[in-house]
Amino acid sequence: MAERSTKTPAPNDTSSLKGIAFGNRVFSPGLVPTIVTLLTLCLLINLGFWQLRRAHFKEAMITRLEQRSAMATTSLSELAQYDGDLNDYPVRVQGHYLEGFNLYLDNRIHNTIAGYHLLTPFLTDGKVLLVNRGWLPRGPDRNVLPTVPAVSGQIQLEGLAHVPNPKNFVLKEDDYQNVSWPFLIQKIDLEKTAPLFDYPMVPFVLRLSPDPDSNLTRQWQSNFMGPDKHYGYAFQWFSLAAALTVIYLVVNTHANNNNKKSSIPNE
Repeated sequence: MAERSTKTPAPNDTSSLKGIAFGNRVFSPGLVPTIVTLLTLCLLINLGFWQLRRAHFKEAMITRLEQRSAMATTSLSELAQYDGDLNDYPVRVQGHYLEGFNLYLDNRIHNTIAGYHLLTPFLTDGKVLLVNRGWLPRGPDRNVLPTVPAVSGQIQLEGLAHVPNPKNFVLKEDDYQNVSWPFLIQKIDLEKTAPLFDYPMVPFVLRLSPDPDSNLTRQWQSNFMGPDKHYGYAFQWFSLAAALTVIYLVVNTHANNNNKKSSIPNE
């Protein structure tokens, strides 16, 4: 009488795996690792495309700056006739500073040194124009704001228009209900700043042109991250996504033992 032998599969036996067979290999991923891998891939790929979008935005910004800064300077009345984005248009104004109403934009870094951007309202053509006069170091005592010499009388200023983004993230919003001068701010918000003055406010900030004789530094793009870095970061995220895909495929592909014929001994 023939007796059929039985064999209990070893714990590492993959002969019972179900999946997609490729010759003597079978791809058989688990449900949980697949879900985790897909979610991580989506995150990595989205981060890569986000960096690409940032690179394209920076390229467009550089092109705009080069084109507009090469234009002839314009007055406020002429600029008011322009439609759309006002950033980087060269502007020339005449008037006088409203000394005593300085705003200090906090956490501005120049050459790894912490400091401020000094913003002073400038009365011109019956309007208040907020002028960014440049960067100055913080000083040894954070509770004492640095002072600058006052500029009195009628003067002419030239620079580039800059529209600040009031949605920039800060850890603590500025308190415009309790303003004391000089006023320390974490970001520029022209809509909230306008009620502090008795004149209508121009809808942009004037970044003054560099002046070697000035005590304030005017390098507006000193901390600018160019598009090349964004392309580099995008490559890193896409590389991580590719590496994760390879690891997922390798880990979940095993030897296929179903092709081996079991022998049945006869007696």
